[in-house]
Amino acid sequence: MLLRRREFMKMLGVTAATAGLGACGRNWLVSDRMVQLALRGPGLEREVQTVCGLCEGGCGLTVKLVDDIPVGIKGNPRHPLNRGGICPVGQAGLEVLYAPERLRGPMRRDDGGTLRPAPWEEVLEQIAARLSEVHSGGEPQRFAMLIDAPGRLFYELAERFTQVLGSGSIANPFEAETLPYMLTQGTETVPGFDLAHADLVLSFGLDLFEDGHAPIHAIAATVGTRTTEERVLLLHASSRRSPTASKAAQHVNIRPGTHGALALGMAHVLVREGRYDRRFVAEHTLGFDEWTDDAGQQRLGFRRLLLENYYPDRVAQICGCEPSHVIGFARRFADASAPVAMAGGEAVWGANATWNVIAIHALNALVGAFDRAGGVLLPPPIPFTPLEPVPRTGREELPSVFTSDAAVFASDPIEALAGDGSTTPPVDVLFIVNTNPVYASPAGARLRAALERIPTVVAFAPFADETASVADFILPTNVFLESWHESTTPPSVSVQVLGLAPPVVEPLFDTRHAGDVLLDLAARIGEPAASTLPWRDYPDYLKHRVQGLEKAGQGTVISGSFEESWVRFLEERGWWFLANSGFDKFWEDLVRQAGWWNPAGPRGDVSQLFGTESGRYEFYSRALEKRLVELGTRRGRGQAPLQGAITELGLAASADEVCLPHYEPPAETGAGELSLQLFRPMTARGPLGCVSPMVLEMFGYYTFSGWETWVELSEETAHELDFHDGDHVALESERGSIECVVRIHPGAQPGVAHVPLGLGHRALNEICTGIGSNPTDVVVPARDPLAGTPSLTSTRVQAHLVRRREHGGPPPMHGGH
Repeated sequence: MLLRRREFMKMLGVTAATAGLGACGRNWLVSDRMVQLALRGPGLEREVQTVCGLCEGGCGLTVKLVDDIPVGIKGNPRHPLNRGGICPVGQAGLEVLYAPERLRGPMRRDDGGTLRPAPWEEVLEQIAARLSEVHSGGEPQRFAMLIDAPGRLFYELAERFTQVLGSGSIANPFEAETLPYMLTQGTETVPGFDLAHADLVLSFGLDLFEDGHAPIHAIAATVGTRTTEERVLLLHASSRRSPTASKAAQHVNIRPGTHGALALGMAHVLVREGRYDRRFVAEHTLGFDEWTDDAGQQRLGFRRLLLENYYPDRVAQICGCEPSHVIGFARRFADASAPVAMAGGEAVWGANATWNVIAIHALNALVGAFDRAGGVLLPPPIPFTPLEPVPRTGREELPSVFTSDAAVFASDPIEALAGDGSTTPPVDVLFIVNTNPVYASPAGARLRAALERIPTVVAFAPFADETASVADFILPTNVFLESWHESTTPPSVSVQVLGLAPPVVEPLFDTRHAGDVLLDLAARIGEPAASTLPWRDYPDYLKHRVQGLEKAGQGTVISGSFEESWVRFLEERGWWFLANSGFDKFWEDLVRQAGWWNPAGPRGDVSQLFGTESGRYEFYSRALEKRLVELGTRRGRGQAPLQGAITELGLAASADEVCLPHYEPPAETGAGELSLQLFRPMTARGPLGCVSPMVLEMFGYYTFSGWETWVELSEETAHELDFHDGDHVALESERGSIECVVRIHPGAQPGVAHVPLGLGHRALNEICTGIGSNPTDVVVPARDPLAGTPSLTSTRVQAHLVRRREHGGPPPMHGGH
């Protein structure tokens, strides 16, 4: 039944203020069962704990229910990640639950190409039959899966499903950027940054309080749980004055893509003035001083490279700032007792992203920030029950359609699948789970064309988004309030966290959890899939995996009873919170409190953080050298292998410096007068926030730009182009054109168009379809040559006036945030 939200709340005797959600005139689709409950009463209220499933942050939530009907959401003050904080997207969880555009049952494309409703039993039988055909036909590699999951448990179940079919083709298209840390630390994960105990955070491009992997955690750790005197000193370097930058003690406005140069200039000052940790550098790093390799050749050291090439005046010219900014940042960083440097946002979205992060992370090594409170930590893996290896059929390594030689270490799975859009991918059955790459990727248009050539595409989604609309089958999934779901430690967070929650409410429609569907398909396929995935449903699988956590006896169920320092104190003295509690009691407490956590403090052995061949932090990356030599040997043009690789990749570095932290100029494509720089505001977190009118209303809250995509321009640039605040302009590249509203911004970089991601849907729901523009539509392909990740900051665009600001439109912006 379609009801105005206000009418539904009146039935329950709940006011808008009590529910904690603005009305925005939204119709809600409410089941008849809920309407009868609301009318009948008796109006009993209770609260339950859960975990937000709308982005990768994994924040703890408290849901208010009246007669078991969800009516309000707020942050859980006991949760160690968000400590009661909640973002606008998390607040919109009820609007996602009751959205009238949600899929209400499975859809199947008929012979005429139209998607029509179909019963689960028929759909699953047909999909299982096609999977069996691929597997029994001797080409199991022709099954592939694209998946975006905030928790390792679901990803590992999906990975096991893929492997048991004989395929290695599973990938997360928007996985965290891990390559720089693998090259320097030897870890395949983004390390944790102990924000809760740092006294200075130096953020390069990362809008710590809006973007990144866990912004609400960053707010709680640096501000929310501290007294005013103890709050973190935040320094920020970026090409725009974001809300995070406006809250920093100092913000330096630099040219796009020059974050690595600024970090190297700071490193120069630290080394020149002797303000680095000599003991740590001597005992735990490789390549700081000149050294001799195994062939007896003298190699350049990081110290000499810094002192000869990255003096403040030169770095300031590269970055477009003052030398005093470089020196001032370096000295404030050195003066702090527990400083840490982080990279994100625009610093990791360019074609020089890997080089930027390597240079920035080198600052942490210089000050010995590893394995200390307020520094760089490496949370150990959560001790789940391990899964038995999947029986192999004789192949040493399962093939993947997502691999290519387009980059040195990795490739973009979307690019690998999309190709040039005119060829058929080597896939017969493709599962796309909880992700919308046709919308989110710069290769989306080519991917859409490629999907139309794949015989069977199965989309798991709660809404008919741009990707699901191309599929042959749409399997509707529950939203997070309706299903068992989990999240594990987000990248860059320094504490071990498991969020695990049961459904808050029974599914409103004929939808299922993707994990239940995979287990059902495994049973239908038969052996060996059935015995390799033996769990009767997804909760049974979760229970099996969590048994290992209880046996380990580490950490504690989230309760708010213990502060982080107290947990560490007791564990260091051999007192384990979960010991001898019994699994049934542990499971009961875990699902009631919706999570477990364990603070990962310093271990007392810094070498545990380094998995490199040398066992040290490598300023000179041996792993990078080895791979580049392999590339140069394979593709060399009559040059020495290392130089051949440099030539092949088009790098600016010499053979001496390519494996050291150095500055690679950002690549640019196109000949427009503006550099297009994309960013993600907090209101664009996750793929579903834009189904909420509340989120759309406040989308550009700090520029008063709701329901529209805007472009931030400096006063200088706007004057040169004769644009005024509120004008509608077109940004055009060789790939197309998007329309934006001009917002003259005092913190924008001259010559740069700063445009937010998150709007411009062509599908999903009637609320957000046609609202704003999708800036990835004009992004010209470019990528990081090492990691293969697509660049969102390399495109140049032309700007044209569409129409002047209408009379009575929003007033021009004055001042900052």
